[in-house]
Amino acid sequence: MPPKTVFITGANRGIGLGIVRELLKVSGIETIIAGARNVEAAKDLQSLSQSDSRLNLVPVDVSCDESLKNSVKQVESLVGDRGLNLLINNAGILETYRTTDPPNRTTVLRTIDVNAVSPLIASQYFLPLLKKAAEQTQGDELSVSRAAIVNIGSDNSSQTLNVPGFNAFTHTAYKMSKAAMLSFARTLVADFKSLNIPILVTTFHPGWVLTDMGGPNAKITVEESASKIVNSLDKLNQSHCGGLFDRQLKPLPF
Repeated sequence: MPPKTVFITGANRGIGLGIVRELLKVSGIETIIAGARNVEAAKDLQSLSQSDSRLNLVPVDVSCDESLKNSVKQVESLVGDRGLNLLINNAGILETYRTTDPPNRTTVLRTIDVNAVSPLIASQYFLPLLKKAAEQTQGDELSVSRAAIVNIGSDNSSQTLNVPGFNAFTHTAYKMSKAAMLSFARTLVADFKSLNIPILVTTFHPGWVLTDMGGPNAKITVEESASKIVNSLDKLNQSHCGGLFDRQLKPLPF
């Protein structure tokens, strides 16, 4: 079953916008909430919301705690007693930072903050709404129709794949940030299990996608990536907790 309520960050462009378009094709979803830093400038989202009343737009800067707190209040007003079934942590940045570049602490910290710290903090802020949704179903089953946190990560987080020749541009800061994202996802799974919190947590690698971040040499379109991710959501279960998967749920090495 699809989730009834969904909130996705970084939804104004790229993979985030593509996922919103694909979610709107799923009739079982009742409320889709798209987060963007500047809702007024998100013309594509505005157009989609005008054509489908299920789509709501909420301003959120994931790197700002006050903005996250305000977004929680707005999401809560939209989902009500249903709670939030699915949080998709999609917002992210790619800062070019090579090992041979001049040292720049600010760039590294900004990348880790947006790509790893911010989705962790967002998950914590939205945890009460996720728990509210989870508590409406009995038993141990985990799914996106109950409650789930899905991170849009990267194969750059894989230490097995982090070998010479992998990612020729050597985005050092980006790799570090995505490894940290995977680490917190696995930690949440362990903590939720010990605390008996029935929330699924997993991470998707969307592929090398033709976006502003992916660049013109990327291999797949936004539509291809987003459609595969959304199709995979309903297939998620306990076995996917803490893992790293491609858009078609093929396990990737850590």
